[in-house]
Amino acid sequence: MKLTPTQAQALGRLIATARRKKGLSVRQAAALLGVNKSWLSYLEQGRIVETPPADRLARLSEVLDIAPGRIDRLTKGAVAANLPGVRAYFRAKYQLSPAEVEQIERYVRRYIDKEAA
Repeated sequence: MKLTPTQAQALGRLIATARRKKGLSVRQAAALLGVNKSWLSYLEQGRIVETPPADRLARLSEVLDIAPGRIDRLTKGAVAANLPGVRAYFRAKYQLSPAEVEQIERYVRRYIDKEAA
């Protein structure tokens, strides 16, 4: 999926601002993210118009303390597309029993159905 030039520039500004706020150089941030320094620099300049992979966007969000929703809005849902399902998330995050996970899934389904109506 391609970003518009405006979206690419907005995403770049968001990332550059967050990186500077954390006191990181492009090189330091790239090392923490496990990406090439040039790629991060191009991204910050708004020169990357292909939406970055969701896992990379999620990592940017995590390392630079950017709310995933902010990145998601700018990239038309690329971060959300990479999130695990409810069952996998709650099992891994909270070590819940299958019965507890099932109950949470029911609540989530009810909520989604209610919002869709």
